[in-house]
Amino acid sequence: MEKAAEVVVRFGNEEEDGYDAVVVGSGYGGSVAACRMSMAGIKVCLVEKGRRWEAKDFPTNSLKIISDARIEKKSLGMSFGPKDALFQVYEQDDSLAAVACGLGGGSLVNAGVMIPTPIRARRSSKWPKEWEEDWEICEASASAMLRIQSIPVKFPIAKTMEEIAEREIEESFQRPMKLSVNFSHEEQQLDSMKPKQMGSCLACGNCLSGCPYNAKNSTDKNYIDLAVQAHFPLPYIL
Repeated sequence: MEKAAEVVVRFGNEEEDGYDAVVVGSGYGGSVAACRMSMAGIKVCLVEKGRRWEAKDFPTNSLKIISDARIEKKSLGMSFGPKDALFQVYEQDDSLAAVACGLGGGSLVNAGVMIPTPIRARRSSKWPKEWEEDWEICEASASAMLRIQSIPVKFPIAKTMEEIAEREIEESFQRPMKLSVNFSHEEQQLDSMKPKQMGSCLACGNCLSGCPYNAKNSTDKNYIDLAVQAHFPLPYIL
């Protein structure tokens, strides 16, 4: 909890009497909730099991990935690996689950692929009808916050994958996907209420183990960052 104390002092106020809301988890769900409430003036405490990961901390080879994994065998009551490992693997009976552990949740270790919700899915009777009215507005807002971009060039690995897949890929996926990844250098004003300056993608292929070049727009770099910059500081506890 020593690290947690340092984080609370940095982003919060030790003399706070309490909070109006507590958000558990900092992935795409928790980070958005914490951001919206914090910007609305609500005192929020964000609880995250993992630590903050910087670009230099992410594993870049197989050996480092293994050392940054924790395996828990529920049936045997045993666990292996550091508690704050980036990858948390849970095994119980015939089920296996692998999740990310860190400020930013699953956004730290996914491919960042952003696909608009199909119309047929949006109009499903399982969703409240009122949601359809603002769906495109909300998707546009999320796209802007995550700064999704089209891949500007066809990287060598993409050409290799096309040769392997040949004609088995559906036609709708032949065009480049949009990713929550930055492909260009950018300037950032120090007093700007915008996400911090990002690095540029170098096509290293390490998206699924965390971007070592600070080019992925994970939620710790936008939603959580803006929540911290809002009127009320947002402490988070490891």
